[in-house]
Amino acid sequence: PPTGSTVISCAGKHVYPGANLVSVAAGAPAGTTFCIHQGTYSVSQAVIVQDGDRFIGVYQSLPRPIVKTTSARMVFNAAGSNRALIQDLRIEGAVGDQSCQPNCGRGISGGYNLTVANVRLTLNKNQAIGGTGGGLLVKDSEIDHNGSAPFAQQTNLETAAGIKSANPMNIQNSYIHDNYWAGVWCDDNCGTMRVQGSRLINNGKAGIHTEISVGPQIISGNTIQGNGHFESWSLEAGVLINSVRDVDVYNNTFGGNLDHGIRVVEDSRWPVTGDVSIHDNTMNGNLLNGCSISGVSCFNNR
Repeated sequence: PPTGSTVISCAGKHVYPGANLVSVAAGAPAGTTFCIHQGTYSVSQAVIVQDGDRFIGVYQSLPRPIVKTTSARMVFNAAGSNRALIQDLRIEGAVGDQSCQPNCGRGISGGYNLTVANVRLTLNKNQAIGGTGGGLLVKDSEIDHNGSAPFAQQTNLETAAGIKSANPMNIQNSYIHDNYWAGVWCDDNCGTMRVQGSRLINNGKAGIHTEISVGPQIISGNTIQGNGHFESWSLEAGVLINSVRDVDVYNNTFGGNLDHGIRVVEDSRWPVTGDVSIHDNTMNGNLLNGCSISGVSCFNNR
């Protein structure tokens, strides 16, 4: 992901530090482009995202414009919106606890066909991005240090993640690291998922966790290292595949993941694990488990 300086030309409604971003967004019609100039924008409630809105940071060198909170349960609330864009911003600080999960502690919440590009999402108590509808695209972004103990209590209500969705998503060229629980989590039949060309490093439970879903899902060209060091879980891995059909995992580089680089599990939930292909990965000493499960094929891993 880009880490150096950039120059952005933005044609739209220009917003400068000192403005109330929540009010500015609420007072504009759907489909507005907001050109958010470098500085810090503190919000006490979520910025509401409407259909076709474009929130674009304007800066010539880092840091990106910062939208943060110390009190709101979400920073951007895109629920019900379609085809919005959030780009070139830093988003942080969403709060919450178990009583409001999963719909709190989110940097970005909701949205259909939402695009998140060159955004850093950090220090949100539950999820950087969660609750999205289908069509989520995350690219060239940094997702780090999201999630906390209240959202990762093992009560079958755990929700902490860098990105968690129960709908299709596409993650490209992003750096997803040091999230308390999962880096990327496909849950509850999220369906089509792609995670490609990304680095998933030092996430607590798994770099990528996909479960109870039918793809196609592609996990390829990633560096997946140092994940799974959360101390009290029994299924740590770089990639954890649990009761999923139609997954292709290839050309990834593993190393330093706790217990397993890749772990495939069949636990009798729908659907029965099958059509899983794991091949041409560089394991760097990490274990690969689950190849003996019917419908799982492993070859050319080294």
